[in-house]
Amino acid sequence: MTVTIKDVSKDAAVSIKTVSRVINNEANVAETTKEKVLSSVKKLGFKPNKSAQSLRSKKSYMLALLYDNPNKSYLADVQSGIFNACKSTGYNLVVQECDYKSSELKTDIVKFVEDFRIDGLIVTPPLSDMEDFLQNLDSHEIEYSVIAPSTMNPESLYVSSNDYEAAYSLTSEIIKHGHKDIGFIKGHPKHSASHLRFNGFIDAIKNNGIEINEDWVKQGNFSFKSGFDAGVEIFHSEKIPTAIFASNDSMAAGIMKSAQMKGLQVPHDLSLAGFDDSPIAHQIWPALTTVKQPVEKMAAHAAKILIAKFDGLAEQTKSKEFKSELIVRESLKTL
Repeated sequence: MTVTIKDVSKDAAVSIKTVSRVINNEANVAETTKEKVLSSVKKLGFKPNKSAQSLRSKKSYMLALLYDNPNKSYLADVQSGIFNACKSTGYNLVVQECDYKSSELKTDIVKFVEDFRIDGLIVTPPLSDMEDFLQNLDSHEIEYSVIAPSTMNPESLYVSSNDYEAAYSLTSEIIKHGHKDIGFIKGHPKHSASHLRFNGFIDAIKNNGIEINEDWVKQGNFSFKSGFDAGVEIFHSEKIPTAIFASNDSMAAGIMKSAQMKGLQVPHDLSLAGFDDSPIAHQIWPALTTVKQPVEKMAAHAAKILIAKFDGLAEQTKSKEFKSELIVRESLKTL
């Protein structure tokens, strides 16, 4: 049988109106009463009718994902994580592409939220690194959670990962395989993760007493083409590295293509590593040594903490750092 609001009212020994106020996260409800109602909701498995709630509370039960990222695999993982988090909550998701360089971005997003009655935003890099953009959301009292921000604001909802430590670990692994001539392809310059990964690489190189060859450090933007272009530049050098660490798997795949066009074989002539463990990492051959970043879990948590805040579940509204995992595959050769 379907559990109704009357059943919750009876179990919690409070009025139906009180249950409704708790479910709609209205003010002026005693904390003890709120906890009692939420306990009954959980025990009975009560699922509020979101359509009815929307009419009463003027909420849309709609979240929006904001993105400006050339890596479609990353975007797919983020969407999948948010969809999974929304499944049992009654919330829905819309996806909004943004141009982080647009002078109209801040006003456009405010208008978007108002026009479509968006309850909250999930903000991805590089938008999550733009302090003025986030401050504008705060000034308009727009709720949001951010994925991989450059600043971990304790007053904001965010999820992050240990990019620096993961890049340091992967670089150290490359060095353990006997490599000293190592190139690096940077990610999107506006992403904080790009800088953290590069810093992890630099520190591991320096701490192992290895000299950095600036000719082997190239700027990319997380796209396959930028990796390919970077590879073409490096392979035109008089001397080429024995290994290249790219800031994501798409760029690593681009480097692999440029290497093969130059007649270089991976890993016989060139060892290669990426980051993210996206599908392409194990679809290409040789399979790519990389760092597995739990992007889906991060995105799901970003949605969960936002929904928990809306639904008054304060104990579940906690920001979190996720750990990555080093995966060594056939693209890395021991010298």
